[in-house]
Amino acid sequence: MVANTFAKKDYINALDEIENQQFQLLQRKAKFLQNELTKTSSQINDFEIDSLNDLTHDSSFKNNKKHNQNSLKLNFDTKIISIKHLVLFASFVFFSIMTPFLINTYFLHDDIVADAVVLESPMKTKFLIENLRGDTIDTVKSWRILDGDALNVNLINGDILTSEQHNAVLKVINSTDSILIDDHIINRGPPGSESIYFLGWAGAMEEAAKTDTAYTVPTTFNIFQSENGEGQIIINFSNLIDTDGFTGYTKSVIQDGEILKSYITIYDVDNLDASELATIVRHEFGHALGLGHSTDPEDLMAPTILTEFPYISECNVDAMRVLYNGHESGMAVCKK
Repeated sequence: MVANTFAKKDYINALDEIENQQFQLLQRKAKFLQNELTKTSSQINDFEIDSLNDLTHDSSFKNNKKHNQNSLKLNFDTKIISIKHLVLFASFVFFSIMTPFLINTYFLHDDIVADAVVLESPMKTKFLIENLRGDTIDTVKSWRILDGDALNVNLINGDILTSEQHNAVLKVINSTDSILIDDHIINRGPPGSESIYFLGWAGAMEEAAKTDTAYTVPTTFNIFQSENGEGQIIINFSNLIDTDGFTGYTKSVIQDGEILKSYITIYDVDNLDASELATIVRHEFGHALGLGHSTDPEDLMAPTILTEFPYISECNVDAMRVLYNGHESGMAVCKK
């Protein structure tokens, strides 16, 4: 009975974490679209001013002042009204779609809203080896380890993380929690069909390892902090801002068809909350384990993270099975 109680509590905590991240991503999308709308409105206003100046100095306007004043004023007013109606209509559609999600999440998490950090653009990532060819997840190269061996993960500059950020990183790597999500909610299937999503890579890789593969699937990760560069996967946390606008970057060193070492850099950590940091680390760690980018914009491994469910999907797990079964530099086709 006690075990069931704890299991239920963990499941509820996982749901809370997912709803929190959904709220953060919806806010980011809303802010991004709001900025685009403001930019468009400014361009329209500039167009109106320029049009008015051009009409004022038009020679035909001077030759027939009274007639053209009435005619041009009517055309100009009609154009302004049409453009403004278009903007207002677009604004109405946008807020009609977004408001129910934001309001619903607000009342579920009113304690989270006040502390939410909103970014003005989606998180972009960079991977050294990219080879996109369709609606797939690319597989690049795999680790070659012995059965039972662990991968050592070094968190460099981990002291700049808050305790909440640090715990989020640990969960992304070592959590075995998973949750079922209705496919219909995320437009991936009919009502009633469900998919499993993993919060951490340990759980996802354990699931992949249930299938026999040519190479051992790494399922255990030893996490430590050192400034000397030890470890097979190095995660460097930085408060610097990448000049190309990337939030995360992964570079893997490969020799004779296997990964020897992977370097992950996470930028602008000081301006990422725990859930945002978890999302970008979850993505980059997928690269470090051997996955390339996905062509599905709603997948965790997409180059720009737009999905409202930034978790490890069954498709990601299938891609790991394909990769560690020897199909390197290939692709895994998603079923959903």
